[in-house]
Amino acid sequence: MKIRYLKTIGLVAGISLVVILARPTPVSLIIGGIIVCLGEAIRVWAAGHLVRNQELTTSGPYAYLRDPLYLGRLFLLTGFCIMAWGYSLILLPLGLGIFALSYMPRKYRKEMIRLGSLFDDEYTKYAYYCRSLLPRIKPYPQARKRPWISTVFWKENREQYFILIVATVFLAMILRYLVI
Repeated sequence: MKIRYLKTIGLVAGISLVVILARPTPVSLIIGGIIVCLGEAIRVWAAGHLVRNQELTTSGPYAYLRDPLYLGRLFLLTGFCIMAWGYSLILLPLGLGIFALSYMPRKYRKEMIRLGSLFDDEYTKYAYYCRSLLPRIKPYPQARKRPWISTVFWKENREQYFILIVATVFLAMILRYLVI
């Protein structure tokens, strides 16, 4: 529990540092804002399909890649650093390094074990076909044809809290531009 608490403090400190160091420009706000919106759209799409531990989710974006929530997070990290511009761009390689060298390998190991034990051969076939962060053009052949479900989004995955955080940081970047 202590490690999770420290990770949360580190994440809040990193986000705060990006906002404090931000020197946004109109162009950086537009380009970064588009990337942030794309990242959050991917997360919203994924969260309306993900039914944890009850089935192997293969509908929606999961038909094209295994980790759309992580891809969305990667877009958010990149987009916010671009929005912030200035010294915050120094934090982008650091954030990408942490994402690639610490966050993803740890999550990947835990999820491979958990999903492999829950769904055995079904997961092995799916993981062989769908890459982690690079979407395929053709969907997984055994993908479910389920629509996006609002109750899965709101109640199962509680993505609304993440949206609130993203919106708050987005507004902080705009306010930072107006104040500078």
